[in-house]
Amino acid sequence: MLKMDKNQKLTEKFNQIFPGGHSNFRVPLEATQNRLFVAKAEGSHVWDVDGNEFIDYQGAMGPNLLGHRHPEYVQALKDLLDTSSTCVGSGVLHTPEDIEVAEKLLQHIPCAERIKFCLSGSEAVQMAIRLARAYTGRPYFLRFGGHYHGWFDNILGGLIDPSPSAEPFAVYDPNSDPWEDVAFTHGRGPTSDKESFLLPWNDLDALEATIEKYGDQIAIIHFEAVVCNHFNLMPKPGYLERIRELCTKHGIVMSIDEVITGFRLGLSGAQGRFGVTPDLATFGKALAGGLPFSAVAGKAEIMDQLRDRGVLGPGTFNGYPLGMRAASATLKILERDDGAAYKEMDRIQKSLEDGLQEIAGKHNRTLRLQSERGVFFTAFGIEKDKVLYTEEELMTIDLETTLGFWAAMAQEGILVLAGGRWYMSIVHTDKDVETTLQAADKVMEAL
Repeated sequence: MLKMDKNQKLTEKFNQIFPGGHSNFRVPLEATQNRLFVAKAEGSHVWDVDGNEFIDYQGAMGPNLLGHRHPEYVQALKDLLDTSSTCVGSGVLHTPEDIEVAEKLLQHIPCAERIKFCLSGSEAVQMAIRLARAYTGRPYFLRFGGHYHGWFDNILGGLIDPSPSAEPFAVYDPNSDPWEDVAFTHGRGPTSDKESFLLPWNDLDALEATIEKYGDQIAIIHFEAVVCNHFNLMPKPGYLERIRELCTKHGIVMSIDEVITGFRLGLSGAQGRFGVTPDLATFGKALAGGLPFSAVAGKAEIMDQLRDRGVLGPGTFNGYPLGMRAASATLKILERDDGAAYKEMDRIQKSLEDGLQEIAGKHNRTLRLQSERGVFFTAFGIEKDKVLYTEEELMTIDLETTLGFWAAMAQEGILVLAGGRWYMSIVHTDKDVETTLQAADKVMEAL
């Protein structure tokens, strides 16, 4: 059992001061009764204030692709702090590293002809929407159920309107099941619900019908190519290609949200993985290895609206030197030796997934590992070879076992995100896999 005395006392103080967790949704993100307070982090492990040691598969919800305190990364940040400043001019002054990092992104990202730096993924998404609206002169953006694009009013959560005759705006129902709409919130702006159309993912008929009817009002289609925030729902074969065709035909900006997939699936992100090039893409999380940093990349004719100040994208920390150094160091580590770090992560991830599947069979557990490079989900109640594409298919998941496994693994020193999401890092080891599988064997037997 975990020791929790110090964590419990700090939890009590925390709850008196803060009105909830630093990042909050309608479902709990904590796998333990008390919050965990980290005292030390190194590589793929963290230690809390009670001395409990954990193998970390949470990855800070995605940024920690390099693990904790990667020595080359830390040294690069120290070198900057020894000679310069964390922030030097809010777009008025620059560093040569601005150009170095941007050129690397132009090299690796298929859609990138111009780069705009921001601070968070949420900001990058709003920047992409603004650029697309200005470029097309159209009011609406189109998105898909279950995809996450930040916390702003106009794009957070919502349910798909079941009425076939209604305009396909999102439905916001405070009485919905929290697991059905984890991102419902009160307090939205009074017109924010009329900014976007919300459609089911992978429903080509619904997409084509909506574009046929409203295409001349849609500025941008923005989506996760792999729905990493929602059980890694994959695009059906040909679906991304059809989005590309429809956007080209109707003059709609195609935009892929690569805040998670960017640099986790590989240096070229999801667009490289699937061979479909959008007009815009948004990046964040792993791009700077753990520091706040994001980017919009895309076609010059769209991005150059910023050049003549027809579209504005101000921000005090846009392109700040410490974030720029972090991105530079991260890219160098990931590029080295023809992507050797990715290949090693692939090997470790496969070993872990194969072991989990073997243990599930041993205990007569039906388990689907919905997997992409660097991120996978443990979905109990789904046959191991069934690829998950749609919301309807998710309804057959054994949620009680899936959540029970997540919570029980934390008690064994294995930190996984709520819903059974596992983030790999380039520093997870064979020993980590061995320890994790021992814990999984114990937990699956006890569930």
